[in-house]
Amino acid sequence: MVEPSHIPQDLTACPDCDMLIQTLPSEKHLEGHCPRCNAVLWYSAKHTDTISFAAAISGLILFYPAITLPILKLSMVGQRGSNSLIGGIYRMWLENEHSLAALIMLCSLIAPFMHLLLTAIVCFSVRINHFPAHFPLWIKYIRWMQSWSMLEVYAMGIIVAYVKMMHDGEISVSGGTYCLSALLVCVILCSQYFHEELVWQHWEKHKTA
Repeated sequence: MVEPSHIPQDLTACPDCDMLIQTLPSEKHLEGHCPRCNAVLWYSAKHTDTISFAAAISGLILFYPAITLPILKLSMVGQRGSNSLIGGIYRMWLENEHSLAALIMLCSLIAPFMHLLLTAIVCFSVRINHFPAHFPLWIKYIRWMQSWSMLEVYAMGIIVAYVKMMHDGEISVSGGTYCLSALLVCVILCSQYFHEELVWQHWEKHKTA
């Protein structure tokens, strides 16, 4: 049995294969990879959060027109109509589909908006090197909101509806479709380029300073 005093302190566990790797603080300026499975252990300290910050700000700007502008315009048997994301949720609520309306509102409105907003706040805090008391909670909430954000499911539903109704009448995409597509790209970029481990490193460095 190894005595606790003889256990190396600078160990990093691989998030994929759980291999323990001894590292040195001087290596943290480089991007670290697991020698067994090549998973990313940590990101370079010089890595910037520019893309995730820009995507979050762009997504917040696009959010209002994406949920309020008409997505599809339909003309069938002399009847014309259009609907927006928030209009569809309101219609479900009026039809007593309260549970489904609340779920769609959470996954398509609240969670994506909070994901973008918290990402923008956290990235801005890192950029100005100012970390409020609730900063660790914000990082945890980003992951929680990201897991509930399912805007891409709603976008897939729009594509299915378009394909199904294109033979029954005249259907065309509207401004809301383009805004919603751009918003979805922003959410994806936030998820891909926001590195939680790197943010924790900035916070720990500020805490120990």
